[in-house]
Amino acid sequence: MAKRTKAQVAQYPEKGVFTEQKALKKHIKGLTDEQLSEWVGLEGLTYKACDDKMINRMRMAMAINEYHFPSPPKAAKAKSKYADYSTEDLVAMAAEHSVPVEVCEDAKILRMRTIMALRAAGKIG
Repeated sequence: MAKRTKAQVAQYPEKGVFTEQKALKKHIKGLTDEQLSEWVGLEGLTYKACDDKMINRMRMAMAINEYHFPSPPKAAKAKSKYADYSTEDLVAMAAEHSVPVEVCEDAKILRMRTIMALRAAGKIG
């Protein structure tokens, strides 16, 4: 991060100065696109640049907002009940119990159909 002058500190407040997102958004509204771009550069933030002026401004503002008020981390996705079974194991189980399964070429759809058929037959929980 580059060293800031007194004018920049007043114009581009440090992280932690704003206690509410509303105040930050109000401050961002008063800045020009060039000032926003400079602030993003000073903080070392990145965003996906766009040809559209308004979208570009929104993305810069979102990058600054995310820097000052980071969103909470997402919870880990729960493991599927059938993750321990391979698709081949499920198809073999269906054949063993004479459960009819509609065959298709897509492996993911075949897996889903096999699990649904085995559940409907009461062979798996």
